[in-house]
Amino acid sequence: MEIYWIWWLAAVVLVIAEMSSGTFYLIAVAFGLAVAGFVAYMGMAWSGQAAVAALLCTASVAGIYRWKQQHTKPHEQANLAYDIGQDVHVVQWTDERHARVSYRGAEWDAELAKNASPDSARQKWRIKEIVGSRLIIE
Repeated sequence: MEIYWIWWLAAVVLVIAEMSSGTFYLIAVAFGLAVAGFVAYMGMAWSGQAAVAALLCTASVAGIYRWKQQHTKPHEQANLAYDIGQDVHVVQWTDERHARVSYRGAEWDAELAKNASPDSARQKWRIKEIVGSRLIIE
């Protein structure tokens, strides 16, 4: 079997594996391997094939990573979006801007939003955003 067939077979295997993951990173690597197969078909030496594969795999993965960073909103939380705007009840204030709150049957750490005024008498607050597992309330 010619070496270019091995490169192309590896690329096809990665494309098939990508269908189960859906991240596009394996397609980026498969692209590099497919081009390495093409340069092998054109007669390039093994070291050149490996260099082409390494450079294109790295560049295409970096390109996808950069594209995702530029097109993802910083506070995009698809699984938690339904929590935004919900009411919580303060169980205990730990200091002027931090509290333990009751929400969905559990206690959570909460922090007042930057624009919210501390009011220890107020028991009902609204979720403004979520940072990690901490609720930002106002």
